[in-house]
Amino acid sequence: MEHFTFEDIARECRVEYGAHGLTANGGGRIGARVFVPEELRATPLYSSSAYTFMQQLRAAIFEHGLIEFPELPVNRRNHTLAQRAPAQHAYSANPFLTGLCQRLHQDTPPFPTAFWLDGPRRASATWVATARAAAEFSEAARHVPDHELPALHAQWVPKLIGEGRATLVNRTPGLLLLDNSDATRLYHARTNVVDGEHQAQPAPTDATLYAFNEPGLLQRMQLDERRGTEHFCEAERGRIAAFVARERLR
Repeated sequence: MEHFTFEDIARECRVEYGAHGLTANGGGRIGARVFVPEELRATPLYSSSAYTFMQQLRAAIFEHGLIEFPELPVNRRNHTLAQRAPAQHAYSANPFLTGLCQRLHQDTPPFPTAFWLDGPRRASATWVATARAAAEFSEAARHVPDHELPALHAQWVPKLIGEGRATLVNRTPGLLLLDNSDATRLYHARTNVVDGEHQAQPAPTDATLYAFNEPGLLQRMQLDERRGTEHFCEAERGRIAAFVARERLR
């Protein structure tokens, strides 16, 4: 199924709005959590690829900032990255795979990013913050080397969450659609601060978090040298390229 709207989904699923208490650009609360009934999860709409969700729900992503589908089974097709525990990527020179923490950033704006988690994560999460909070953290981190970021996260993650200017996602299975545009001005980063606890020695293995990104797929970015060709679909890549060309997102 390739054509649907957020309204179609809201008619048959319970939707929780403002789930994380964040506000966009000083406006109203953002975020939506969609609870798909178990009997619908294998139907064409809810078994769509991450790219179909990102493209068909583009306007809703810009409106809500982050849209979660808890427990929705993973569709791995055309994922650009499969992120596990840092120790499981010890072969890689890419700090996005091996680092415990990241600096707050946006992925290829204004295109959204999708994350799809196949099980509970024990020692990592995705930290999402508002633009002003991200600017404050970036200033504090300006002269901090990457290997000292975990100590800074230990201070700033609970602080910004406590102030209602950040949240943690990608902890439990399901799909997350995340805005990277000026519509909601959200920034995100991997963190090892989980449930207020700083995971100094993260688990040696963890559930796989699959990432999906249109520019990354179209440019064939190799974020993981061991990605291989599993779950690639060239036909869908062609459809995505055609959609992006028609849309001319800026």
